[in-house]
Amino acid sequence: MTAFTTRGPTRTELLGYDTYWKVSELGVLHRRHDYPADLLARILTKALALKSTASERQHLDLRVIPGAGTLIPEINELVRWPGRLEALSELAGATLEPHPVSVLASFITFMGAAADDGVAGWHADGVPVTEIIPLRISEDAIGGDLRVYCGNHEHGRARQLRGEQLDANEVVHFPHRMGQSTLAQLMRVLHSTEPMSAGHRISLNLTLRSATRPYIDDNALYFLGADNPSFDWVDEYLDDVKNRQLPAYMATQTST
Repeated sequence: MTAFTTRGPTRTELLGYDTYWKVSELGVLHRRHDYPADLLARILTKALALKSTASERQHLDLRVIPGAGTLIPEINELVRWPGRLEALSELAGATLEPHPVSVLASFITFMGAAADDGVAGWHADGVPVTEIIPLRISEDAIGGDLRVYCGNHEHGRARQLRGEQLDANEVVHFPHRMGQSTLAQLMRVLHSTEPMSAGHRISLNLTLRSATRPYIDDNALYFLGADNPSFDWVDEYLDDVKNRQLPAYMATQTST
C-alpha cells in the first residue's frame, strides 16, 4: 500500500466526548490506494449494467445496490486484495475484518444531480467502519462531499426534527477523489452527502468491523428491514450473532 494518508478528526474529536461504543479512535481519513484500475473498471461496468434492475432508491433517498458482492464477484476479489486488511487495520488502530453479513458487506451507491439518483440524507451508520472507494466522479461534478456533524448524533437529529438547521461551523466536509479511498467510523456519527448540483459520483462501499469485538455494531433488525424488506438475510445475521458476536461478547464479560 502507498503511504499517502490525510487524517481528519478522531472519533472523540467528532463527537466531542469519548465513548465505549467504538472500534478505535478512527474518525475519518483519506488514503491513496493501490487497487488495480482494471479491477475497479470491471466493477464499475457491472454496476452500471445492474443499475436498472438491481438498484433501489432506499429510505435515505439514495440509490443503492445492496449486497453488491453477491452480484459482482470482482468486489470480493477487492475485499481480499493482498495487504488491504493489514493496511486498513494499521490506519484504524484496531484489527479489522470484512463484515460477514452479505447485505451489509458491500454497496454500490449512485449519487448525482439527476432526480433518479439523489444523495444520502442525514443519518448514522449501523456498520462500524466503511471504506468508500470512488469508481467514477464525473468531470462536471459539483457537491457530493461527505458531511459530518461534530457533536452527539442524537442531539443533532433532535435539532433537525425540530426544524433547526445545523450551523456551518458544526459540519466538517470531506471531499472524495479518484485514486483515494475514505476510511471512516461513522457508526453513531451523524453525517450525510452534500447535495450535488451537477454531475454524478458512483462509489463502492466496503464495510468492516472489529475482529476481536464484532458485537460493536449498530445494525438493529428494523433498520436492516427498512432497506432489505425481503428479510432473506435474517438467518445469516442470526448465525453471525450466535457464532461470532455472542461468544466474543461473553468472553469479554468473563475476563472482567
